[in-house]
Amino acid sequence: MIKRLSLCAALIGLSASLSLPASARSTCFTPEEAQAAHFRTMLQEFNVAALNCQSVDPKDPTPSIHDRYNSFVTRFGPTLQHSAQTVRRHFQRTHGNLDRWVTQVANGDGQTVTTDANYCQHASDTLDKALALDSAQLESFATTAMAPDPYVEECPAKPARHTVKAAHHRKAKAKSHHHHHSEKTAEAN
Repeated sequence: MIKRLSLCAALIGLSASLSLPASARSTCFTPEEAQAAHFRTMLQEFNVAALNCQSVDPKDPTPSIHDRYNSFVTRFGPTLQHSAQTVRRHFQRTHGNLDRWVTQVANGDGQTVTTDANYCQHASDTLDKALALDSAQLESFATTAMAPDPYVEECPAKPARHTVKAAHHRKAKAKSHHHHHSEKTAEAN
């Protein structure tokens, strides 16, 4: 069983009370950017849990969430760097504010750890599942594990350009065929 450390949680919760304006939100994320952003929000959840959650039973042989978080960061360092670069590129591309987004995510988790009695257990369980994966599976796992994620809005899928052109071409061809067929019918009469 995992519980919260109230002092750390209160300090983080205090910073969470400073809400950010809507301008802190970024424009939508491409699928690749969204996957990396979900991974970063999952990492933030683990970070907040590592700072605020501890085992209730001191005789519990399970490594602490703090120790497991450190193992996660060490083991998945290259994946963490890749996701950070992808999210950074998103904010450069959209002229958004990465620092505000990171602060918003951290403050959200900091507040949630103080208000959600299941936060620590959920973060611990998610961390255990993540540690059982390899790097190739991790970002897609984060997308599922963090759903719904209020900090990541994925761009709506655009129809493939060639598909739209092909449909238009088929429609024009059908019109032409219908027109040509109408002329032959008129000639026959």
